[in-house]
Amino acid sequence: MEGARVYDESGQQEFIPKEELQGDGEEGGWETDWTGQPAAERKDITALRSLTQELRFPNSTSEITLLILRFASDIFQRGILFMTGTDEIVGLGQFGLEIERADEKIREKVLPLKDSPFLTRIVNELHSYRGPMEKDKVTEFMMTEIGGGWPVEVAIYPIIAEGNVAAILYCDNLPTGEAIAETEGLEIFVSQAGLALEKSLLQRRLQEMQKKMENKTNT
Repeated sequence: MEGARVYDESGQQEFIPKEELQGDGEEGGWETDWTGQPAAERKDITALRSLTQELRFPNSTSEITLLILRFASDIFQRGILFMTGTDEIVGLGQFGLEIERADEKIREKVLPLKDSPFLTRIVNELHSYRGPMEKDKVTEFMMTEIGGGWPVEVAIYPIIAEGNVAAILYCDNLPTGEAIAETEGLEIFVSQAGLALEKSLLQRRLQEMQKKMENKTNT
């Protein structure tokens, strides 16, 4: 009986047209928030869906680094991947750099971390960074080498394996100056790439141990 009463009362409520809900000359919540059309999917989510499966079964660490660069190139206009050591970072690969022999030049770069408080802080804190890049000896040298001037905004992602930063991904949109889009998908992928690197390193150690055991058995 109570349900019938509520149903009867609800049927007597006055229907308010959408135009009145929106108000005079104002943007209405119904029209702007719900158009009946599916929202356009973000680039980082699209790339995450397409590349995560490939990351599950990589053949080598070099394949993992290539997947990272592929993913980032869908979102950013240029980027550099550095391998991180105790005191330095070494170039591994790039995309979007408009310089001669870009791949070779990046692989030749060895930059001392001690001369860059900015990059050292990112490595020590183990967190991604998005914002203006601080100037120091290393960052100024890097920008001079890759050309194009000083970016307004950069994004830097540490790739963590076994609790340490194994690599650093640097990205920007300097060629056109576009604002950096949402990148949560890339952050998730970078995290998964770190786990894939851990798995690859573990497999390599197991193979080395197996070879040592076989050599001992043979001798």
